[in-house]
Amino acid sequence: MLKFKTLAIAAGIAAATVGISLAAQSHGVDKSKQITHIPGAAGKNIKSMNEPGVNAFFEDVVSSNDPKAPITCAMFRIEKSEPLKYTYDYDDTKIVLNGEITVNDGTSSYTARKGDALLLPKGSSVTFTSASTGTAWACGQRPAS
Repeated sequence: MLKFKTLAIAAGIAAATVGISLAAQSHGVDKSKQITHIPGAAGKNIKSMNEPGVNAFFEDVVSSNDPKAPITCAMFRIEKSEPLKYTYDYDDTKIVLNGEITVNDGTSSYTARKGDALLLPKGSSVTFTSASTGTAWACGQRPAS
């Protein structure tokens, strides 16, 4: 449980950092940047990940244009099906918006529910499942797909 709390705190710090950066931009610190607004992003249809037997969906929503420190945020959904296995080559965070998503790294397993945050560090190999369905907002240190 301590590891999960540590991950949740780290995810919160990452989210706060992005928020502070966006707030700084909106207050004129970097006038060359424009705010991007995506109305109804959480309600949009999400593209299938096209993994056989896996009902998983992922689609980029917004991305920075900074080649030195890219960040891309996306919608992620998984439904009851075969597990989705994924190895991260970037740091990623997820905040569960609804339902539940179970994440297992072979050592620990967490079932994240609405409002929970996950930090998935670069190099981690995880398995995602859901007893029903779960949707999350995912932000990773990667360029857009």
